[in-house]
Amino acid sequence: MRNYYLIILLSITFVSQIFATHIVGGEIELLSVKGENNASHRLTLNLYFDNINGSVGAIDPTVNLGIFRKGDNVFIGYAKLPLESNNLIPYSNPNCRQSNEVQTRLIKYTSLLYLNPDNFDDSQGYYIVWERCCRNGVISNIVLPAEAGSAFYLEFPPLKKNGNLFVNSSPSFSTLKGDYMCINRPFTFEFGAADADGDSLVYRLVTPLNGDATKDFSKPVFPFGRSDYPLVKWENGFSLDNVMGGTRPLKVNPRTGQLTVTVEKEGLFVFCVLTEEYRKGVKIGEVRRDFQLKSLDCPINNAPLALFREKGKSEYYNSETTINIKYGEKKCLTLFGTDRDTSQSLSMKVIPANSKFIPTVSPALLANATPKDTLRSEVCFDECTESTDGKPLIFDVIVSDNGCPQPLTNTLRLKIHIEPKPNLPPTITTDLLNRKAETLIGTTLKFNLFGNDKDNDSISIIARGRGFVLSQVGMAFAGGSGIGNLTSPFTWTPICDLNRTTDYIVDFIIIDKRCGRNLRDSISVNLKPMSIKVASPTVYTNLANNVIDLTLDSNEQSILFDVIGEEITPQTSIKLYAVPYGFDLKSSGMIWSDKTGTVKIISPFTWKPDCSLLKGKDSMPYKIDFVVENNSCNTDRFDTVTVNIVLKNKLVNFETFKPANIFTPNGDGKNDYFSLEIPENSCFEQFEFIEIFNRWGNSVFKSSDRNFKWTGDDYASADYYYQLKFTLRVFKGWVSLVR
Repeated sequence: MRNYYLIILLSITFVSQIFATHIVGGEIELLSVKGENNASHRLTLNLYFDNINGSVGAIDPTVNLGIFRKGDNVFIGYAKLPLESNNLIPYSNPNCRQSNEVQTRLIKYTSLLYLNPDNFDDSQGYYIVWERCCRNGVISNIVLPAEAGSAFYLEFPPLKKNGNLFVNSSPSFSTLKGDYMCINRPFTFEFGAADADGDSLVYRLVTPLNGDATKDFSKPVFPFGRSDYPLVKWENGFSLDNVMGGTRPLKVNPRTGQLTVTVEKEGLFVFCVLTEEYRKGVKIGEVRRDFQLKSLDCPINNAPLALFREKGKSEYYNSETTINIKYGEKKCLTLFGTDRDTSQSLSMKVIPANSKFIPTVSPALLANATPKDTLRSEVCFDECTESTDGKPLIFDVIVSDNGCPQPLTNTLRLKIHIEPKPNLPPTITTDLLNRKAETLIGTTLKFNLFGNDKDNDSISIIARGRGFVLSQVGMAFAGGSGIGNLTSPFTWTPICDLNRTTDYIVDFIIIDKRCGRNLRDSISVNLKPMSIKVASPTVYTNLANNVIDLTLDSNEQSILFDVIGEEITPQTSIKLYAVPYGFDLKSSGMIWSDKTGTVKIISPFTWKPDCSLLKGKDSMPYKIDFVVENNSCNTDRFDTVTVNIVLKNKLVNFETFKPANIFTPNGDGKNDYFSLEIPENSCFEQFEFIEIFNRWGNSVFKSSDRNFKWTGDDYASADYYYQLKFTLRVFKGWVSLVR
């Protein structure tokens, strides 16, 4: 499915329009996007517009960019981009004002679009182009500039390679400054880009494209696709090797894109930088960026001066001398910045050249009202700024003015030897005798490490096993940090899997962390696991045959017994624990605690089971292994006793239930009341109530007492009917009351 922004066309036409003498330069960007509905890329055309000479009516509300296949220049479609923003761009010095000479706007056209990878899989890639005529008629370095067109061009790789998606964004350029050049004054201009994919970018000057637009057809609706777009023609005295004339030609840094030049004449100069994009050494794309720079005969601006004079000396410092700051002296220097020009501001910054130490500068700014005004700044170094290797530290003191169009600077290189604060190395000791120990497997060895730093610096202790990881052999060491003094405990409970013929060596390292210099001391300890031959432990209970059959009813019943573990070797510790089969002790209501000890340990087992543990069955087994284990690591270090508990439901025989059917409440002490021998309760069948009715169905008696007695009350002799309600069944019968 093609996005509505990308439309296939069959023809390309031109429309005669106002000449585009307003276009200073620009470039195309194609950036990959995520999370946008029906969009895979954002396409942008950045145009730089001459705000002084250009016509506002020449700013189009939309532009059409053509997309072509590079291998055969086949037209794939076009993207229609709406105007997004229109803003003046600032100078490097925002206070510069040249309203009658140079003012530039950035006009941005942009839109999201969807490029289907299946339609963009040609191995030679694709390109996007936009054309317009004509250039500024006052351009100094090309022939007939008012009739020369512009073509903005970008190449991008296939979106699918070898059946796999190939994600890429073109180089992304920051907004240019609106600066102009001053004749006979060195000029630098940042012209580089960033790449979101981390691809390598290489910059070089190329001749700008003229394109196919002409003064008669200045505004092509859709551009032509071709591999040989016409180039502009250089005026006499100018060439690609010397775009702006003079003895110090325009150069571009191939790695950063920074431009440098010193022009000797006033003029307006057009140029183009090609930015090539490489991934893993293979070129995958390129973009051409056009621009114009104007040179002016500017007012004289003298560069500022950066000065330093050591206290007590009359001559100023030069970079061949090393300044010495002794330990205990204030780590501050007073530096000066001055400028012969008035009505300018001076600023100072200090940049380290061979270290990471960044000093503070205060104050860093001065408004220079007269030639005698001086920026007097105190440059201070923190306590960690020291010459630790005997070599001087090097700093560049940079003083800048706020001249137009760009600040002028002066750099003073300082070589400073800062005597370091005495720093004794830390020491580490241990209370482990002779730094050796043999430990029985299963027992715990404990000792401490002590760190000390006489300078009271921040210290830390770490531990490393030689050829093993501490935690994997049962060792525990938290380490830690402190000031001046530090105690860190070490524990080891050897595990059975250890090689008992091997010594385990642990290195403990103390680090003095002052200023990140990491002075160290270390000690090593030699540890060995040991085991002894011991008899197998035994475990038993005080139960007969270790079997319990318990019949449950609705009443509470208890199971109580002790489990005993024994080991005849007193040097060996034992542990006693329970292993249930297919259930959890705690959730079943069993009370039991695993125990450890020596020689003999006893742990009681308590359980008050209820009917719910039958889980609806008449019988439910519960099997528990009680295990005793010593710490010998021998294969016979275990013993097990199994206790089988069977819970049963109480069985009730209702077949023998034959209630009496007559009583005579006449006070003779014989058969004076009606009662029943109600079957005993079980887990699932329990007596609930008895209710007696007269012959009309009216209730005359009701009781939930299984030992009830009905004397007949004042009721007349007659037959009465009763109902016995149990959990799962109901019995009905009759009884005769005879008076």
